[in-house]
Amino acid sequence: MSTSALSINLRSYDKEIKEFLDNVLIGSPGGIQYRVHRQKSMNHRDKNLRFICLSKNLKLIGVVGLVNRIDMTGKQWLYIRYLHIKRTQHYPRLKKNAMLDGDAFTSCIRRIQRGSHRGHDQRKTMLQQVLLDYLDGYAQSLTASKLLPAYAFVEDRNHQSMRLCNRFGFEKIQEIQTLLFHRFNPSLHTQLCVITPEEIRGMRETLDQFYNAYDAYHTEGLSEQGYFLGYRVNGKWVAIARIMRHCWGVEGLPEYFSFLRKWQIDRWPYLRQLIPGRVFHFISADYIWFKQGCEKYLEQIMEHAIANEKVHTAMIWMSKKSPHTKLLRESISWGSLNKLGYSGSVSLVKKVFVNNYQESVKKNSRDKMDPVFINACDMT
Repeated sequence: MSTSALSINLRSYDKEIKEFLDNVLIGSPGGIQYRVHRQKSMNHRDKNLRFICLSKNLKLIGVVGLVNRIDMTGKQWLYIRYLHIKRTQHYPRLKKNAMLDGDAFTSCIRRIQRGSHRGHDQRKTMLQQVLLDYLDGYAQSLTASKLLPAYAFVEDRNHQSMRLCNRFGFEKIQEIQTLLFHRFNPSLHTQLCVITPEEIRGMRETLDQFYNAYDAYHTEGLSEQGYFLGYRVNGKWVAIARIMRHCWGVEGLPEYFSFLRKWQIDRWPYLRQLIPGRVFHFISADYIWFKQGCEKYLEQIMEHAIANEKVHTAMIWMSKKSPHTKLLRESISWGSLNKLGYSGSVSLVKKVFVNNYQESVKKNSRDKMDPVFINACDMT
């Protein structure tokens, strides 16, 4: 293998990355497993999204998606949007602090060439180390002398992804609840209307106050992605939510649904509106806001949205620590999917980067976080 066979660099979203991610199966064994059909607006308009790309013989074999964010308090965060490595041939282990640019990276490749075949697990470890070292260098270039907290979301039942996060030094900090809203025959509501981007920009201060207790709150793609629906009472907004449409190619269903597909029972009337088919269309709702006592109006917003988009399901992701989660669960009739116990939990994992590897950093990485804000794009 030549020294040019393995390469790593930082790139923007492009066709090769899209095709690579389109083939990635997401989800947990025993749960829903799917491939995301990404809308152009989900990536192309995200100017902050970059990818660490690992290639062998010029073919992409691993990516780490990075979003550098500044929250409403001015604090810097690094969000890990994607992390995936294909199975490849053996490469020996690298030193933990190896630098992966210029001559140092060439030296690293030469050490790889001299390695012996040690099995599949060691091959994966090798490639993970290459990406991890590059990620460390990238994060340190952003932090200067400051700490940089990085975070990601992983399904609780996805043990392979959780092990990979542990390999990268991420630790579980808190849990995220997936809330599923479902209607067999959703209705349109005349009291609702679309809120213009100009009106949303005028409501930034109101949203900031609503999410004041959250960590990592940001307004990335706020008015560029999806659209806002609002409910008015006496000419004033009492509840709003951003709506986006999504599409998944479903490869596997939770165990208690799989037999329905096997015997094609999932195609029966009503059941086919409840259980995701091979192609699952749904909407998400985020940047939710409501006046105190008006949270019930979010139910009508979501029902109107799924009726308008001609789907049957809406998803919301919220931190279990959020002051709004329990209130929404108790105030809204979520429908059949939640009654079936179909909503699941996601882990928030976190790591703190600094310029020097210090033992004190480990303590910082375990610091408790306030409820984390979740942009639906991060989950889809």
